[in-house]
Amino acid sequence: MRVRNIIYVLTVILSTFSCTGRHNDTSIVILPETLVQLTEEHSIPSMQFTFYQVGKEYQTILGGTDAADRTEQDIYQAASLSKVVFSYIVMRLADEGIIGLDVPICSYTGIERFVDKKMATRLTPRMILSHTSGLYNWAYSPVADEWSASPITFHFPADSRFGYSGEAFSFLQRAVEDVTGESLNQLAARYVFEPFDMPLSSFEWRSEYDTLALDGFTFDGQNTGKDEYFGSNCAYTLRTNSTEFMNFIVHAILFGEGLSDSAYSAWLTPRSHAVRFANERRDCDKDMYWCLGVGSVCHEDTTVPDKYWHWGDNGTMKCLFVVDHDKGIAFDYFTNSANGHDISDEICEMVFGETYSIEEWIDNRDDE
Repeated sequence: MRVRNIIYVLTVILSTFSCTGRHNDTSIVILPETLVQLTEEHSIPSMQFTFYQVGKEYQTILGGTDAADRTEQDIYQAASLSKVVFSYIVMRLADEGIIGLDVPICSYTGIERFVDKKMATRLTPRMILSHTSGLYNWAYSPVADEWSASPITFHFPADSRFGYSGEAFSFLQRAVEDVTGESLNQLAARYVFEPFDMPLSSFEWRSEYDTLALDGFTFDGQNTGKDEYFGSNCAYTLRTNSTEFMNFIVHAILFGEGLSDSAYSAWLTPRSHAVRFANERRDCDKDMYWCLGVGSVCHEDTTVPDKYWHWGDNGTMKCLFVVDHDKGIAFDYFTNSANGHDISDEICEMVFGETYSIEEWIDNRDDE
């Protein structure tokens, strides 16, 4: 463990004993029956929840109306949590001098699909990761055959404002794969899955998923199947479970393993104010900022992060993680239900004593 991590652990332990407040108790326990009841109330068939506090073993809880048939080996769609893992990979590549965060992406890959090629030449990895590319969320449905050849247009000028975009991340993925000569899943295995003990996780479909991957369910309980995506996409195709993803959270987000101090700092430093809808500034936007691939809730009237977080939404698969970096506390949960985000505020309240308006910020509208 590096000196930085030793100091961090000591700081967490010392602050735990020197301050007052609910999180200074070193034996925080989440009651399983409370979570089970919560998932049943919201008609969620299956949920995995994992809680971590520094110095303690993980607490993993299975909930949902089908919980009796579930195991910790079950595999869920991580949806947009895929972006967080990919952003870590990009930071590793930047550390190695393979990708420059402020180098135009057109230096690494083609821009044939862009309608405004002049604007496209301005795009950099830093803009993509902080969601300031100016692109729409998707040029076309990414699960459709037509997507790979669909024209890409800008919604806003590049680097002008926050605008959540899976299309932008996919563009950066193409650049990363072109430069390294490796697939996304190969890079993820080398930088994330193998070193962080995530043997069942993958951006590509695996034969084990025929039995381990869960079916998704709509708001009214209709089964939509496993959604066996072909190919891999850094914006939404990661499959994992809450325990394995917590390994990523602890090793990467909490301790910055594999990253230099400068890359770790850049990764978790807010760059864009996450006002989600351009035509409607909401109260929940006030303290939301985006780092390089990771969301953050900042202290009031500052850009100093209080929590790091990201949500995932593949329609019938919804998930969330929240990290209190200073206190060394984190949770993640994965569900196989369109109702999966209805419990996010209640879980935040349960763990941290606050909601941070995450459920409101996520909203249930399609991105512009």
